Amino acid sequence: MLALLSPFFGIIGSLLPSIVRIFERKQEIKYEIELTKIKLDAAERQADLQYSVEMVKSDSNLRQSALDHDKSLDGGKFINALRASIRPIITYSFFLLFVTVKVAAAYVMIVNGQDIPTMLDAVWDVDTMSLFSTIIAFWFGSRVMERQSRINAVVSSAQPQIIVKTKVASQPQPTPLKPKRPAGMGRDK
Repeated sequence: MLALLSPFFGIIGSLLPSIVRIFERKQEIKYEIELTKIKLDAAERQADLQYSVEMVKSDSNLRQSALDHDKSLDGGKFINALRASIRPIITYSFFLLFVTVKVAAAYVMIVNGQDIPTMLDAVWDVDTMSLFSTIIAFWFGSRVMERQSRINAVVSSAQPQIIVKTKVASQPQPTPLKPKRPAGMGRDK
């Protein structure tokens, strides 16, 4: 019987290193795939960062060229003043129209017997609040917010996202206090 099992064990013994090499190669391929994925992800982040930087540069150049163009145009004192006043005049006109419509609506509601809280709810509704906040944000915060969002986009894409696993250390045990010596011992005598 041992004579019959001997060739079987010989075949298995010669195949065993090949089987181990197959599993080792499988692990190497898995490692190489993971490494390639990490490299591709890093390259993609770098490309996103470069794109963000180029967009910020492009926007800056576009604004600067528009400002340079406006500075280069000179139509005389009157034309320059007229050109500079167009946006403020339109803004003030629409603001005046808006206030006139809201005051007229409030007046009509009060004349028709509406109480003040109902009138205020109708005049100062969600759409009006939204419009008001948009106008204030445009005039006083849009450039700051836009610049801050661009900076945040560039900074967030530049920071690598590394996950670090740490082992939580156990809490240190407090050291026991020294027992007090009873009075009358040692030097105290």
